[in-house]
Amino acid sequence: MVSDMKTLTVRELNRRTAGILDAVERGEMFELRRHGRVVGYITKAPPATQRKPDWDAHFDWLKKQDHSRDAALLAEFEEERRRLRQREDDMANPK
Repeated sequence: MVSDMKTLTVRELNRRTAGILDAVERGEMFELRRHGRVVGYITKAPPATQRKPDWDAHFDWLKKQDHSRDAALLAEFEEERRRLRQREDDMANPK
């Protein structure tokens, strides 16, 4: 939380909306809480724009990566799964 941000409950917002909006216009910031939990912020600043992922560029990059180690890693995972499966079978069917 920013040090100069004030805490505000939903009840306070309902009762003092005009005054709070005046304070926001002056540059004050509020952390809005409901039942003690933060539900949002009221500020004059617009929210940061969210960057959308460039999936085409990501997959192009992924295709260019060295995949020679992938087969060995997958084989290691499969071997571990096989060992765990065998262990579970042994525990379920004691000899």
